Amino acid sequence: MKRIVSALGMAVVLSIVVAPISSAAVKAGDACKKVGQTSVAGGYKYTCVKKGSKMVWGKGVAVKAATAKPAGAGYTLEKVKANASAASCWTVIKGNVYDLTKWIGSHPGGESAIISLCGVDGSASFASQHEGKSKPESRLAGYLLGPLAK
Repeated sequence: MKRIVSALGMAVVLSIVVAPISSAAVKAGDACKKVGQTSVAGGYKYTCVKKGSKMVWGKGVAVKAATAKPAGAGYTLEKVKANASAASCWTVIKGNVYDLTKWIGSHPGGESAIISLCGVDGSASFASQHEGKSKPESRLAGYLLGPLAK
């Protein structure tokens, strides 16, 4: 019996130590667990800092997303059209291809605003909705796959 309790205790400890850090979206000022810890969300890299007696996420710094290079001719409109669902949502905005799949559930205007862009050139819709605003374009940078092949 002692062995079973001991084994279960060890399993719990290991699951806590080895468990990956939550991938939940972070915001500047939210509580974090370990000073120096970093998290990338929405094209921004956040670092956990000590502020007074609390540990919080610091102001995010914009980061350029790593681009995955597809084999062949690059990101074509045909490949964009093949990713036209909420499970895999690619769109073209101003000549660049973006994978908005992970943004669908987080978009402040609702899921349908993003789902309507899946598989198509969403430049006109994006421009009309976000004209003159800089924040949407900076957030969009975190989802960049690459330029649309001509």
